This record gives sequence, structure tokens and C-alpha cells, in this order.
Amino acid sequence: MRLLRAELLKISYQRAIWGLLLGSVLFSALGTGSSPVIIDRFSEQFGGGSLAESLYVDGVYANAVSGYIFAMLVGVLIVAGEFHHGTAVATFVAVPKRSRVLAAKMVAAGIAGLALQACATAAGFLAGYLALLAYPDAASPSIDIFINTSLASLVSGVVLGILGAAIGALVRSQVLALVGVLLWLFAIEPIVILLLPEASQYSLTGLMTGIISLDLQAEAFNVDLGAYLPPLTATLFLFGYAIVFAIVALISSMRRDID
Repeated sequence: MRLLRAELLKISYQRAIWGLLLGSVLFSALGTGSSPVIIDRFSEQFGGGSLAESLYVDGVYANAVSGYIFAMLVGVLIVAGEFHHGTAVATFVAVPKRSRVLAAKMVAAGIAGLALQACATAAGFLAGYLALLAYPDAASPSIDIFINTSLASLVSGVVLGILGAAIGALVRSQVLALVGVLLWLFAIEPIVILLLPEASQYSLTGLMTGIISLDLQAEAFNVDLGAYLPPLTATLFLFGYAIVFAIVALISSMRRDID
């Protein structure tokens, strides 16, 4: 517990972490707040649906979870940042058992990711509510969308924080790890989702969509959100990814020199 408290204290002093928190809040709020405008203007691409249907209003609030990207970046910074700033040697000398240090960092990354996602999702819900006030004919959202989105937010915050920490431990270079994560989330995954819809349900974005359990179709984008994995299965897959990467990172750290 002392090691975990020390890691959490380190996080609280890092300005970059606070910057990512602010970024996640703004990103989630912008994504949710702009969704009503997009749905209203491009309704034909969404199967002719409109904000008068509760399903599409649910789709607006589902975007509140979009800040999960930053939870992963936080995990990367918590571990790779030690190597970037040259403090890794002192950290591992203070606690020679590397597995304990890395495990504490991963747990701290999970906690930080959860806190970040909770704040970002709350901001997204608020932004969505305020944006929908401009559409008096908009339907009322379902209760399930808030439950499912909140669940997806908390699960993703923990899991992606740990996943980011594992990637940081494997790559060690802060720049390469951050660029790799951003490249995957903003370039590779979107291409996979568009070109291989049947495989997209196993991507990070697809698993998040599965947890939210939102049944929307966008034929123009070759996307059918209703075909994704059920919430429980998607949650287990997401945890599975984190566990696999965490184990690989732990084994790798035991066999590599610290420099």
C-alpha cells in the first residue's frame, strides 16, 4: 500500500497528468455537444433517423465516453515518464523487486484512468444535455444509456489506464509509446472499423461500443453498432487485453536492464 500511495502522490504532482485530465474533459464535452448538430445535418447518412427518436438521442450521450483515449495516455506517462525523465533507476533501486514497482504503477494508472474517465464522462453528459436544449423536438434519452455509458466509462478508465502503463513499460520511450497509441487509436482502428466491420467488434473502440450496447446503423459509413459484442463479453475481452499486456510487461521488465 505504501508503494501505491507513493505512485498516486507522484501522479498528483505531474502537470502533464492534469493537462490530460483537462484535455479529456474538453474532448468528451466537444464530442457530445457537437453530436446533435451532426445528427441533425446528416440524418440521411444515419438511415434517415432524427433527434425525435430516443435511439439517436442515446447516441448523443454515448459520446460522453470518448475521453477514454486520454486514460490510455495517462497510463503511458506514468510508466514511460520515469524513463523519459531519468528517474526510473532511482525508483527501482528504492524498491529492487521490479514486479512490485510495476504492479503498483499499473494499479495507480488504473485508478488515475478511472478518475479521469469519471470527470470526462460527467462533462460529456452535461454538454450533451445543454446542446439538446437547442432542439425542443428531441426525444428523451433512455435510462439505460446513462447506466451503460457510465459502466463503459469506468471499465475503460481502469482497463485502458493499465493497458497504457503496460505499453509504457514495454516500449519505455515516452515519445514512441505516445505516438504509437495515438496512431493506433486515430489511424489504424478507424480504418479497420470501416474496412473490416466483422473484425471491428474486437477493437478497443468496438469493445467500448459493445459495453454501451447502442444499436445504431450508418449505412453510408458501413457501420452497424448493433452487431458488436454483448456488454459482458465486451467487458471480459477488454479486461483480457489489459491482463495479457500487463503479464507481458511484467515478464519483460524482469529480463531487461533499467537505464
